[in-house]
Amino acid sequence: MLNQISSHRLYSLLSSFIREIMNATEPDLLLDALMRIFQRFVDCEHIVVLDKDLNVKKIKGGSVEIDEELKKMVRWVASSHSPMSLPKQEVLVHIFPLVKAGKTLGVLLAWSREEIVVETSELLRTFAFLSAVVLENLELYSSLQRQHMALEATKNYMQRILDSFPQHIAVFDQDSRIVFANKGYSLSSFGEDIVSRIIQLVQKTFLTGSRQTLEVEEGANFYSIVAEPIEYEGQPQVLLVITDVTNTKEVERLKAIDQLKTEFVANISHELKTPLAAIKAYAETILTSIEMLDQQTLNEFVQIIYKESQHLESILEGLLDFSKLEQKMLILEKTTFDLTGLVRETMRSIEELAKSKQVRLELLTKEPVLIRADQKRIKQVITNLLSNGIKYSKEDAEEKYVRVKIERKDDRVLIEVSDNGIGIPKEYHEKVFERFFRVGTVMDHRVEGTGLGLTIAKQIVELHKGRIWLESEPGVGTTVFVELPVGGER
Repeated sequence: MLNQISSHRLYSLLSSFIREIMNATEPDLLLDALMRIFQRFVDCEHIVVLDKDLNVKKIKGGSVEIDEELKKMVRWVASSHSPMSLPKQEVLVHIFPLVKAGKTLGVLLAWSREEIVVETSELLRTFAFLSAVVLENLELYSSLQRQHMALEATKNYMQRILDSFPQHIAVFDQDSRIVFANKGYSLSSFGEDIVSRIIQLVQKTFLTGSRQTLEVEEGANFYSIVAEPIEYEGQPQVLLVITDVTNTKEVERLKAIDQLKTEFVANISHELKTPLAAIKAYAETILTSIEMLDQQTLNEFVQIIYKESQHLESILEGLLDFSKLEQKMLILEKTTFDLTGLVRETMRSIEELAKSKQVRLELLTKEPVLIRADQKRIKQVITNLLSNGIKYSKEDAEEKYVRVKIERKDDRVLIEVSDNGIGIPKEYHEKVFERFFRVGTVMDHRVEGTGLGLTIAKQIVELHKGRIWLESEPGVGTTVFVELPVGGER
């Protein structure tokens, strides 16, 4: 059929096809253009396009049967990247792979009563290649759009969380302009004197590079203001937190809470900023330099984006759990399970973290210990205790370990999680279970976390009518005890 088409007509068809695929904004439009161009060159009764997993993506000309023999040939074409024609009864099935850089993105099958000459086959193969190039870009673009939507959803979600805080929260740039404000700050109506003092405090924080505090009184209201230096994308900023401490009987208590929450806001901002910055950087690189990236590099970038998204998800899940516990909305879903098996499974799930810190995980109990409790929540408690033991290990220790022992005592079960890490001073043994408190901050260890892990663990244990406590000595290590009822009753 190719020899029946003039050079001018061939040029026109080729130009038209290229325009169509270049203007395609989604895979379906691209595949429609590819099917049309095939029909221009081959008198096809049916055309089917399969995706990269060889599932039917598009059909033209009515449904057809793809038997085992044909499937086998399709798989061969997909793996060999070579087109072929297969006789089927009175027709021929022409099979063309959609290949880009050695990767099969789909397969086109065309049922026709005529053979395809070599010249036409090569031309159609070129069309298939061009379609594969555009198809890969469209799929990547769609993936990036989905990731962008997820990032926007995360941003909006965190905005709602910060809007729920009773504090007035704002972030300033070096020109003392507000780049972020929660609902409390946006709706505030501070007088000119307080606004002027806020700006002075922000400028002083930029100048000194250290936290600044201020207490001001306006009419019948008394405010505690904390300015914290932070950094985003290499640019210094100041996080400002204003707390109303008007009730004088509660001033001292609120001052302590204000300090803890300020540290929490600064910490959660840092926790979110790190994965968000990584996601943004790698996504921008893909968007702006996709033509220069090889497949291995592209895969590595996408893996990093996925890993950082999981990090964001874990932070948000922790905040949601804390919110449910604070509002007494967390409902336990109890089942009977093997606690020893659950601990073993949890150890496997954080094995990579342990290896990264050269910490050995040991389960001293081998026999099953049955318990009736909320399996998901108990795993959450165990994960937090193991993670803390790993993260607070001594960097210079030759041997680092976290050990778990489970012991049944009548109608109770005792879990001991011990480590030989940095330990905790005695004055902080109770404080570690308070919200937002982080031993890492007190002892000047920079460890990831929101400061809510042990708070959530304590409340989960207490919801099970159990108790949690610890024994620790600086430089020696820490043992956390969790006592739970076996919970045989239904």
